[in-house]
Amino acid sequence: MSSFAPSSPEQLNRLALSTTAAEGLDLVRAPSAIPTNGPNGESIHEKSLDTGPEGEAVEEDVLQAIEEYVYPEGGYGWVVVGCCMTFAALTMGWGVAWGVFQAHYAEYTFPEQASNLSIIGGLFALLQNTTSFVAGKIGDKFGFKRVLFISVFVYWLALFLASWSTRLWQITLTQGVLTGVGVGICQPMFFSLPSQWFYKKRGLASGLAIAGAGFGGAIGTLIIRALLKAIGPHKTLLIYSFINLALMTIAALLVRTQPNSPEARAKGKGPWFDKRVWRLVPFHFLALCLLLNTFGYCTVLFFLTQYIKQLKGVPNNDILGALPLSLLNFCAGVGRISIGYAADKLGAMNTFVFVCMASSAAILALWLPATTYNVIVAFGVIYGLIAPTFYTLIPMAAAEVFGPQNLATNVGVVLLFTAPAGLGGGLAGGQILEKTGEWKWLIVYGALLHAVAGVCILITRMMINKRIWVKV
Repeated sequence: MSSFAPSSPEQLNRLALSTTAAEGLDLVRAPSAIPTNGPNGESIHEKSLDTGPEGEAVEEDVLQAIEEYVYPEGGYGWVVVGCCMTFAALTMGWGVAWGVFQAHYAEYTFPEQASNLSIIGGLFALLQNTTSFVAGKIGDKFGFKRVLFISVFVYWLALFLASWSTRLWQITLTQGVLTGVGVGICQPMFFSLPSQWFYKKRGLASGLAIAGAGFGGAIGTLIIRALLKAIGPHKTLLIYSFINLALMTIAALLVRTQPNSPEARAKGKGPWFDKRVWRLVPFHFLALCLLLNTFGYCTVLFFLTQYIKQLKGVPNNDILGALPLSLLNFCAGVGRISIGYAADKLGAMNTFVFVCMASSAAILALWLPATTYNVIVAFGVIYGLIAPTFYTLIPMAAAEVFGPQNLATNVGVVLLFTAPAGLGGGLAGGQILEKTGEWKWLIVYGALLHAVAGVCILITRMMINKRIWVKV
């Protein structure tokens, strides 16, 4: 974490977002320029100067326990990380698995309405992240376990009902709306839970947790593709729903929180949406970064397989056509672990800048000039190791901008800005391809989105700490 003395209303607004309520006063955690060394042997939180709404000093003992909190840095925390990884694999991985169902429905079930099927995937992505905005606050206020069990039930119900769906509107409601809500309910929980158990290894722990989405997407895609061909969508969804129910229930039972950690200390006190957020300039740039970066990422996800079909000399084979995207998702799991470790060493914000810029460079260096299938496969691997890793950095970036408290709430806030790309990413990219008739403009568009997002997160990082060679 960075250290600086608040010298302006802007900085005080930022620090005020990590407040708790005590005896009717909002406590503002205002770190001084001198870090406080905690029992873990490093700066856990910076020394606090607490002021009330009018600037009056209040007692420091309320935050003393937070500053002296010892993160477990392991032990049962690794079990919790495993549980988060399971949730990520079975829920976020569904976004990739839907593509397999979409292809099956387009070919066998709704060939006359194939163009409408993409809306279902867009609704899933939109509701996944908009629901997170509400669910994060509920989790902080009423407890993570309760929210996780609600998610397990809603998600199972969505898949179970989908197995009996025969009309397009029914599939839209179940596999689009309900699955999106089910995933969104639990997403802020497994995003923020590792931060309650780890500080020095927070990046690695978060990376492992979110890596489940990549591994789950890659493995789930292969399993679902095989089941659909063998037994059809009804039995596939029925089997899949009960597998998910069993694994997610076990994970929810094993999850433990750390209620005395700074990340859980506030217990959801305060308004559902803090209006001070809009006076916080770093928040605006973080939100813009996530909005643009997700649009860039979705451009690749939505159009990479389609691009392969227009390459010369590529056999008309479903497996070869899906391979680059499958490799991208598998490499995302590996990359999220690696980038989490890098964030522990270099700082989350510094790493975030690298991820955005390197994603843009990979598109321009590999996808733009690609004329052969082998180059596209290489692009899928390299891009997968870099671009999807920004999800790993979201909890740490939120903690840097808002402070550590009410982390699930704040993660839900920033995830809100990744929602539009799920519904609009394919539409925007499709319009560019249709109007220009050339792939290069779509590819350049995706690269520019990543690059501008990198500039936005760089501005956020410099607002937190203007020194260049420092871990932030």
